[in-house]
Amino acid sequence: MADFDSMTDEELDAYLAARETPRPAAPGAVEFGWLMVVSGLVGAFASLQLLFGQRALEADPFANLSCDVNELLSCSTFLTSWEGSLLGFSNSYLGIAAFLAMIFTGVYLLARRSLPTFMWAGMAAAAALGLLAILWFQYTSFSAGTLCPWCLVIWAALIPFITQAAGQAHANLTDGTSPLWRYRWAIIGLWFAAVIAFAGIYFLDTWRMILS
Repeated sequence: MADFDSMTDEELDAYLAARETPRPAAPGAVEFGWLMVVSGLVGAFASLQLLFGQRALEADPFANLSCDVNELLSCSTFLTSWEGSLLGFSNSYLGIAAFLAMIFTGVYLLARRSLPTFMWAGMAAAAALGLLAILWFQYTSFSAGTLCPWCLVIWAALIPFITQAAGQAHANLTDGTSPLWRYRWAIIGLWFAAVIAFAGIYFLDTWRMILS
């Protein structure tokens, strides 16, 4: 604890200024703020569509959803599986809540240009959980032999967020720099390319049958 009695006026002013001045955000705060807002809006919309689809299937198990394009691109298979309701209720509720939190955090970051340390720590945890979630859902989707169109939209919203959240959290919790942030677009591009290539190869026979 500082000994205020022994401080000179100049030392006290310097101490108070240091306490009151927030740590400046690492470069890229505005870009990341906008990305959270846009990704959050896209993800929330896709989650709502999945929720509407799940409710339609509950009312009519034979309902024909707009996202049921063919035997490969189909939402129904995912929505009627146990993976669609991991905690006993629709995953869409969790998705909507998470994406709304993303939007609000993005707006806050755009307004303040920085976040408190505990929020950056939470951002790092969110990036880790998001990474585990998207990898698991990608695995279950490929294992089930179907690709849910609205799930693909959510993946497209999450991949840039996870990458940039990890980079920004790392930069703001350390010395202000991060290789994750520096190479963020390369990482995002490689991730998208890997998913597209794997889906193309894994479902090659199905694609041939559909296109023939």
